Amino acid sequence: MNRTNGNRRIARKLAIVVTALGLWGALVLLFAVPLALTSHVSWRRAVSFGGAYWVLWLLFLPAVTWLAFRFPIEQKRLIRNVGIHVLASLLLIVASQVAIRSVAPNFFRARPPDPPGAFSGLLGLRVALDVLVYWSLVGVCQAITNFRSSQERERRAAELEASLASAKLQALRMQINPHFLFNTLNSIAALIYVNPRAADEMLGDLSELLRRSLHSMEEQKIPLAQELEFIGAYIRIEQRRFGERLRLEQSVPDELMKALVPALLLQPLVENAIRHGIEPRRGPGLISIEAKQEDTHLHLIVRDNGRGWPGAGLDSSVRRGVGLANTQARLQGLYGQDQSCSFGRAEPQGCRVDIHLPFHLESVHVHIFSNEPAA
Repeated sequence: MNRTNGNRRIARKLAIVVTALGLWGALVLLFAVPLALTSHVSWRRAVSFGGAYWVLWLLFLPAVTWLAFRFPIEQKRLIRNVGIHVLASLLLIVASQVAIRSVAPNFFRARPPDPPGAFSGLLGLRVALDVLVYWSLVGVCQAITNFRSSQERERRAAELEASLASAKLQALRMQINPHFLFNTLNSIAALIYVNPRAADEMLGDLSELLRRSLHSMEEQKIPLAQELEFIGAYIRIEQRRFGERLRLEQSVPDELMKALVPALLLQPLVENAIRHGIEPRRGPGLISIEAKQEDTHLHLIVRDNGRGWPGAGLDSSVRRGVGLANTQARLQGLYGQDQSCSFGRAEPQGCRVDIHLPFHLESVHVHIFSNEPAA
């Protein structure tokens, strides 16, 4: 890393030197061309005079550039920095006038006498050109400074936005855990006096499920196989209470098991299906999870054969609780508009949740928990 930074600094310095030489060469040519075309001097003498005329700018360019970056024209120190540049430009003009008085007589010595006042006009032209070049260079450096500041502000804003989005997603994720824990403990409490043994076994299953949840606490996305294993463990806990009344079916092709999905994406949906669909009815309850790839998206479907939600359509305003609301918020935070989460009736009865999200396969090794049948 240090070597890379060192190479970048060297490259920047070389770029500054090359740019300075290029600017100096442009000044020489801009001065020599009209001199050769309008005066009785050769191109060689015109270029040599132009080089001598602007030779001091080989020293001025780095100094002016440093001053421009060191003392930018900004509102916070406007008077001080403008004063520094005014003083520096005056010193540059004095040095330039001294140099041109030494060079010009030697150049014009072999030429016919110039009209009176020609040399004074040459000195005045040099003052105007020095002022123009100095402040033009300051303006260019100021534009570069403003551009860098703008980029830095955008970078910091992007980092802050990403940090806030990550914190929001993590907060939503953390809300799911106590919500799930609270509901599961309520289920255990309901069994303590009715079936103490089942309640005890349920506590053991809950501790294992919490261990799995904590293992992936820092991961926002996990393979679909890992999410399904978590759902299987959760269903086994609920089966302690519902027995054979509750079944889980999965229809997920093997090639989709490595697709990345938000961690704990399906658990609130399955929990909601049990609480509002399976629990109120007396007959057997079935929850099915289906996954399929549709072009560049993964389509997840969670169905139940419960009583459904009265009036729960795609545009329903039915209250969906913490778990489902967080699911929608997390999908929005992770994928923006490139996702959808819709609720509706299942056929022939029950409720159906459809989720579309971008299809991505896991690119790194992620720990998969032991495969146990979900019943």
